[in-house]
Amino acid sequence: MIQDTAGLVSCQFPDSARKERLIRYMNASHVAGYVGLGGPYSKRHFFDHFNQEHNLLNKDELAKVDHHNMDSGSATFKELITWCQLEVAAARKAGHIDTYEAVELQNRCLNFRAAMDGIYDYCEQPTQFFYIHFLVLISTIYLPLFAVGSGYSSGWGDEMDWKIEILNVTIVALQAIFVVGLRLLAQKMVDPYGLDLEDLSVISYIYVGIENSNIIMSAQPPPN
Repeated sequence: MIQDTAGLVSCQFPDSARKERLIRYMNASHVAGYVGLGGPYSKRHFFDHFNQEHNLLNKDELAKVDHHNMDSGSATFKELITWCQLEVAAARKAGHIDTYEAVELQNRCLNFRAAMDGIYDYCEQPTQFFYIHFLVLISTIYLPLFAVGSGYSSGWGDEMDWKIEILNVTIVALQAIFVVGLRLLAQKMVDPYGLDLEDLSVISYIYVGIENSNIIMSAQPPPN
């Protein structure tokens, strides 16, 4: 959606300062949206890095949203989206775009906000309680009891059969691996925006959004 917006404003906005500001705000809101999740992506180590590298917000703009505390929720991201909408409205009022173009851009802003809100909705709906509950129950009660039962069934002293013992050890180990693996998988599903390799590529999303929008905004018209 950032690329769509960049493509629209690069063709429709005659005011270069206004269209660059709109894309800056949208890219800034993208980064701020991940910061607000409260995970490993903090304002200090994540947003400030991208802000310094790509000049997303200046000091005055940062000061206006500083009261929201970017690390504690989605307020900063939503205010930045509102700034994007205000830029579109100002461009329409100034006659730079017509009503249809303004509606298209406003829809892009709102759709982008809805997409980011979906991330927060997902975080509020973790893996179902009973799924985790039964896995924990199996891990803490069933697996130890099964291991003890398998040990008794293998026999004692001269009655012990090493073949059955090896078979039971293998079965216990496999069951433990399966159950503990399912529990770890559930824990990863609860937090898909972390720094592990299987988590979503948040940093890649940020770089792709910024770089592609910059490419679109800097495109030159074809020769006559």
